[in-house]
Amino acid sequence: MKRMKKLIALLLAAAMTLSLAACGSGTAQENAAPAEEPAAKDSPAEEASPAAEESAAAEGEVTTLTFWSWLPTTEQSEKMIADFEAANPDIKIDYTRTEQSDFFEKLQVAMASGTGPDLFGMTTGSMMEQYAKFSVDMKETANEFWPGWENEINANAVAQCTTENGTLAGMPLLIAGMTTLMYNKTLMDECGIEKVPVTYAELQDAAKKAKDNGYVCIVAGAADDWVNSDWFVQTSNEFENGAVYEAERGERQWTDECFVQTMQAWQDLFTEGIFEEGALGVATYPDARDQYFFARKALFFLTGSWHLGPASPTNSEIQGTEIGNQGDVIGMAPFPSMSDSGEMLATSGVDVMICMNKDCEKKEAAMRFIEYLSNGEGQQFWVNQLQGSPVSNNIAYTGEVDGELQQQSIDEVNEYVKNAAGSRKLMNSEIEKAIQVAMQNVAAGADPAEELKTVQGIADAQ
Repeated sequence: MKRMKKLIALLLAAAMTLSLAACGSGTAQENAAPAEEPAAKDSPAEEASPAAEESAAAEGEVTTLTFWSWLPTTEQSEKMIADFEAANPDIKIDYTRTEQSDFFEKLQVAMASGTGPDLFGMTTGSMMEQYAKFSVDMKETANEFWPGWENEINANAVAQCTTENGTLAGMPLLIAGMTTLMYNKTLMDECGIEKVPVTYAELQDAAKKAKDNGYVCIVAGAADDWVNSDWFVQTSNEFENGAVYEAERGERQWTDECFVQTMQAWQDLFTEGIFEEGALGVATYPDARDQYFFARKALFFLTGSWHLGPASPTNSEIQGTEIGNQGDVIGMAPFPSMSDSGEMLATSGVDVMICMNKDCEKKEAAMRFIEYLSNGEGQQFWVNQLQGSPVSNNIAYTGEVDGELQQQSIDEVNEYVKNAAGSRKLMNSEIEKAIQVAMQNVAAGADPAEELKTVQGIADAQ
């Protein structure tokens, strides 16, 4: 929107309201009526407030929004925020990035003390349910400041950002799928592995060849509970499609055979040397990524579709790393099937959403930034960085394809995610936590069936 139009809207909004303190931005709402409408001219506040607002604008009054998240990355944020601020000189974004492994602990303390940011990143599922009480109803707020938004944003993504009681907790920003493997084709060739494994038998063969050549097969950040439970939900669908969602609804038992098989498959990844030694103590980011895969110590990296970027040799993330310096060919593919059927089924979901603090006093300005990230140039930048699949119905990948396996990886992973069996996140936080604890215990050698009895016990107690 041109600056003159914004100024006209600003003058009218000031004329139609006694105070803009509720938004605290010192700017007018973008959806205010045109200044030439008779109703606006009759406003009793027309003579006083516009002058004051114009004076404030002339003085260069700037609204500052605090924003906490793990995405965008530090490098991404420098360009995204600079571009937004250039287009919106009346708004400044004060961004604080924290690695996802530490983010929620920091956010919990701040929110509980009433010192949380205006905007904050969020995952769907149990975390969303927990933090929804701190957030505005995004649907109501978007309706006020961004008319027509529902036609712009993917409906399935919006549904995943909606709580059990029907509140839209935040606006989706990116869609992602689980579970995938980033792979180093150069090291695979060195080890005599002709193709990315698609069955467990092929994965076992790849693990042996990797070990014989001094490499880790799959590096996994199994210290991260979110990775583990994502893997469980995804893989359980391969043993019985949809069973995990039925169990969450209480329609079947967590001790059923398909879940025992899933837990046993998880344990096999540790006991048979598929994962790196000590995986339970390795975080996904930055440890598994940087110290193993980017350092050329592992052939495969357990991750999600959001990590397609390194399939491009010019991707900034791998510049200066060992795989970047060596010019290794990088690709991404679905995680091999762990079931005898050989079927590979993804789960998908909103990778990151943005919530607005209910105490935010700058809602109009905050919604402008949210629109930029979800449906504007910020969304386009993210999609072109292969950070995730777009939530905007108007945006598709328009970046260059310069990697040997880049287009193949984009097509293969997007098709995998498109045909996902269901959501990658469970909504019940107690069940999700119980599964995560059980997976840690199973990885350490506990009996899968016994651990699932504990999960069922927690479900029965609800």
